[in-house]
Order: sequence, then C-alpha cells, then structure tokens
Amino acid sequence: MSKGSWKKKNVLLAGEMQDDGAPEIDLTEEEANALVPVPVIEEPVAVAPAPVAPATPITMTLSDLQAVMATVASGNAALADAVTKGIADAREPIPENKIGPGISVFNPLGDQAHPRPDLKSEFFYGTMDAKTKIVSRTYPLLVEDLTVMEVIALNTLEPQNAVIKLHDGSPIKVSLVPELDPATDELTRMVIVVPQTVIGKGSALKNMLPGPCNIVAQLTGIDYEKLSREDLAWFMAEHRAKRYVSVRESVAA
Repeated sequence: MSKGSWKKKNVLLAGEMQDDGAPEIDLTEEEANALVPVPVIEEPVAVAPAPVAPATPITMTLSDLQAVMATVASGNAALADAVTKGIADAREPIPENKIGPGISVFNPLGDQAHPRPDLKSEFFYGTMDAKTKIVSRTYPLLVEDLTVMEVIALNTLEPQNAVIKLHDGSPIKVSLVPELDPATDELTRMVIVVPQTVIGKGSALKNMLPGPCNIVAQLTGIDYEKLSREDLAWFMAEHRAKRYVSVRESVAA
C-alpha cells in the first residue's frame, strides 16, 4: 500500500469513529498520517536440510577380493604382490601370541613350556564296608580339575594305612588301597578310603576333608604346594617321564 493511500485511510478512520458516537478525537491530518503502522518484517524460516541417505558399506567376500587381485595382477604384478602380502600379514597372528603360554593356577609354569604330567593311575575318594571290607569308589579325582602340584603329590602316594586330621583338627583313619590289573599286575586305580561319615551322602564333614596336597603332606611330610619354580619344573619333567619320585635328589642329598 502506498503512503498516499495510508493517509487517506487514516482520515476516513478518524471520521468513522466520530460518526459512531465514540468520543470525538481531535486528530489533524498530519497526526492521522503519523499513525502509519510500522511494517512487520517476517523472520525467514529455516528450512531443514534434505535427509542424506547413509553411505552404503562396502562389503567384499574373499572370492570378490581374489577376483580383484587377479585383475590387478594382470596389469601390475608388483601391486598384486603387495596386496597379497598385506592380506597375509593381516591374517597372520602376532608370533608371540600364536600359542598362549597356558599359565594359570593349575600350572603356574605354563602348559606351553612345561606340559602337565598325567596321574600315574586313576584316583578316587572312597569308603570301605566294615563287614565285607569291600571298597567302593565314590568321588573321582580328575586330572583336569587338579593343579600340577596336586598331580605330583598324588603320584608319590603308596599303599598304606594312616591317620590324618580334618580341617577342624579332628583325626580320621585313611587307607590307600591299590587296584591292580589282573593280567599285568600294574596299578590301575588308587582309592583314598575315608570313613563313610566324612564323604557319605548328606555328610556335614565333607567340606572338612583336606585337599590332595594337604593329605600327602600329612602322610609324607612333603608339601608340594610350597615347591620353588625350579623344583616344580624338575618334578614335572620327572613325572612326565613316568618317574614318580617324591624327593629331588639334590634336595635329599
């Protein structure tokens, strides 16, 4: 709307207000023209950017890669060799990590450098019937559940009758009963016989039974859990060779 039009409209507006019986407004033409409204400038509305489609990931199978390599090889043998070597290097494990050392609480020297020896026979906790004297095998001692120190300790045991103490200090009688192969007379099993009250079903004393190293320490006076790393390595080598020695010669001397 032009400035002249705004002047005319303001004068007419002033006249209409007087005709309607409203209070007379003493308004000159100049004052009416001064009522020209301030034009409103609209803020530009920001337009959201159009969504960008996510980039499609580049996937390549081994056969695709081989095809690319074949294509590259036809034009640039040196580049093909470099690509091949890069793939080989990426797939080849770091030399020192090819085989883990196998160090754990079961073998503090590591299975890689010092493989675990086997038990000289099967070992069990068991009980004996008081009347028939028949020995029953109750709980097996599995080599995978034993530490190397426990394996060495058990391998040194010989048949005997003795008294040991439970964890609470109470004494119990134990017997080491061998089972031999009838054809070869070789040892096949060794049963550590303890009272039925100790390992019987529902017995509260089951958790009071010492572990293999503790039992052997009470029977032989040797605590294989306290071996130095050097002595442990020596015993492990001897027992791997099926020489089930109980004392190291240098120590015995």
